[in-house]
Amino acid sequence: MNTLIAGGAGFIGLNLAEAILRRGEHVAIYDPGAVPGAAQRTFDELPGSWCHIQESVIDSEALASTLTEQRIEQVFYGAAVTSGPERERDTPESVLSVNLVGLATVARLAAKTDIRRLINLSSGSAYGLPDEDESDWPPTLREEHTRERPVSLYALSKFATEIATRRIAALTGLDALSVRLSSIFGPWERDTGFRDTLSAPLQASVAAQCGEPVILERHESRDWTYSRDVADALLALMSHQNPKYDLYNITAGRTWGTIDWCKQLARYFPNFSYRLAEADDTPTIDLYSTTDRPPLDPGRLRDDLGYTLPYHIDTMFADFRQWLSANPDFWVR
Repeated sequence: MNTLIAGGAGFIGLNLAEAILRRGEHVAIYDPGAVPGAAQRTFDELPGSWCHIQESVIDSEALASTLTEQRIEQVFYGAAVTSGPERERDTPESVLSVNLVGLATVARLAAKTDIRRLINLSSGSAYGLPDEDESDWPPTLREEHTRERPVSLYALSKFATEIATRRIAALTGLDALSVRLSSIFGPWERDTGFRDTLSAPLQASVAAQCGEPVILERHESRDWTYSRDVADALLALMSHQNPKYDLYNITAGRTWGTIDWCKQLARYFPNFSYRLAEADDTPTIDLYSTTDRPPLDPGRLRDDLGYTLPYHIDTMFADFRQWLSANPDFWVR
C-alpha cells in the first residue's frame, strides 16, 4: 500500500509515517518543511520505504505528479497551520490557504486518480470552547449531537474542511471522511513554524529536559491523547472496509491535566520541579484557554470499528520515556 501524507513532516504526519513504515509499506511525505534528522534516522531503520516531496499542498501540478508517480492508493490530509491570534490577525490567508484550499485541492485531485480513500484530519476545536459562565455543554462531545461553535480561524477552517470533504465526496464519488482529533501530544511534536502553541505536556517535557521549573496557571483537564495511538487509530480507520459515518472523533476519551504529566516527568528527571501558580507568579506553560473543553466521545470509533485508544497515562509515559531516551537531542533551544 502506497500512502501520501499531506503535511507529513508535521507532528501527526511524522507519527503516521512512522506507523506506516513499521508495517513495511511505502509512504510519501508531502510537505515543504524538513523532516527532522532524528525522524530520518528512525525511518531509515524501519522495514518500509519513504520519500520526501518538498512541495506545497496548493500546488496542483506537483500534487498531481506525485499522486501518479508514487502510485498513491490512499491519502491522509494533515497539512495545517495551527494558528494563534497574532497570525490570524496578520496573515489570515496563510491559515485558510493551507487548511482549507489545500484540502480542496488534494480532494479534487484524489477524486481523479485511483485513490481508495482520503482521510481529512480535522480537529476537536471545531466544537469550540465553552464560555466561563456557560453550563449547557454536554459532558462529552459527540459528532451527531453537539452543536459546533468554532471561533478561531483555525477552528473555523477545520470545520469547513469537513463540509468541503463531504461535498466533494458527494459530487465525485471519492471515498473520503474526516476525523476530529482531541488534544494530542507525544513523540515528534516540535515548533515547525506552523504551530503557534505547542501542547502543554510537550512544553512541560521540554522544560524538564532543560532543567527549568514549571509553573501552571491552574489544574486544567483535557482528553490528552498520545500521538502514536492516534496514528494507529487513523490506520485502523483507513483500512476499515465499510465505515458507517464520514466523521469520527479520535480520542482516548479520558481526562487528566498537565500537572499529572509533570508528576510522571519528575520520576524521570529527579531535579525537575513544578507547582501551581500563586498570586504573584507568572505561569510558564500556555494552557490555551481559561476554560476546559469537555472530552470528545469515542463511541463511534468503538462501536463501528471495535477500536479503543489507550488512555492510561502510565502507559503513555512509558513509551514517551523510551522515545525520549532514543532522541535526547530532538528539542534544541
